[in-house]
Amino acid sequence: MSKRRVTKVSFLAILSLLVVFAFVVSASAKAKVTAPPPGMINSVLGPISPNKLGTTLVHEHFAFAYPGWFADETIAPYNYKAVLKADLAAIKAAKKYGIKTIIDATMNDVGGRNPMLYKELAKKTGINIICSTGLYAEHLGSPVYWKERVVWGADISKMMSELFIKEITEGIGKTGVKAGVIKCGTSGGGPISPYETAVLKAAVVAQKATGVPIITHTEGALGGVEQADLFLAEGANPKKVMIGHVSNSKDIEYHKAILAKGVYIAFDRIGLEVITPTAINVKNIAELCKLGYANQIMLSHDTVNFWLGRPIWVPDSYVPAFANWRIDFISEKVLPLLKAEGVTDEQIKTMMVDNPRNLFLGK
Repeated sequence: MSKRRVTKVSFLAILSLLVVFAFVVSASAKAKVTAPPPGMINSVLGPISPNKLGTTLVHEHFAFAYPGWFADETIAPYNYKAVLKADLAAIKAAKKYGIKTIIDATMNDVGGRNPMLYKELAKKTGINIICSTGLYAEHLGSPVYWKERVVWGADISKMMSELFIKEITEGIGKTGVKAGVIKCGTSGGGPISPYETAVLKAAVVAQKATGVPIITHTEGALGGVEQADLFLAEGANPKKVMIGHVSNSKDIEYHKAILAKGVYIAFDRIGLEVITPTAINVKNIAELCKLGYANQIMLSHDTVNFWLGRPIWVPDSYVPAFANWRIDFISEKVLPLLKAEGVTDEQIKTMMVDNPRNLFLGK
């Protein structure tokens, strides 16, 4: 073989190696787009250690509106300064009682999810904020976008899981803020609708891919058992599932039926007397603690600290029923009531600190 031929072959070999090396480097760079890092949690300001969560409210909303609110924007445009002011006041009230972390449970298909707002709130107050990716219950969310694709044969569950995973691993839009939980919901008890089944299955796929927890909305005093069954059937980690709004139900047997699935539950509408009086929630939580379930219970309010759109009119007769629906109600009023019912300081710490941390750790 001539010297020129050898040189040519060597050049081609080197070029091939360079191409392979470039591919490996590129693939490696892409592989680094993961969230959260092992043992860490996506906050809106970046990954944090689970030990940094502290006392946590697991289900609140800094701003919210039901789908379609933007149709009224001509009369009620988004007022960022007003939203910011209201949320800063709410966080100040929560921090007064030692709240360190708030999970904002606002999903993609409603109004109010604003990663840049969350970043500013976190920077100004020092509180940890964890935001959500996910889709709401069928009758409350925006399912038409997805249902139209089903007509043409699309696998919407796959599409949804791709969306959830991208928002967890790369970020929401161009904000750079990564979601730290997956939020989904169902419309009631009994069989879960095909649309909601697609959403819940997508949530499980995303959980398996990213390791982040699933938190839920249940409607009325039903649906938690069915949600847990579907998640388990799809292979979700039950220790990374929190069935929400169990406080919609006054029936402790319903709570126990969900707990029997090995998942967490959240009494996360405390203060909404129009749904369940606080006295009943306190009695049920205390009884469950006595039965040894404190390590599966979390507490929150589901407050909306700013409603987008025009103000919601409430008849005067209903106003007292919303007086306790505020972000400091559990800390100020409910924890002392639980102690009076025999709930220990250690059990309160378990529900407010340990369980939120363990939800992210899968413990």
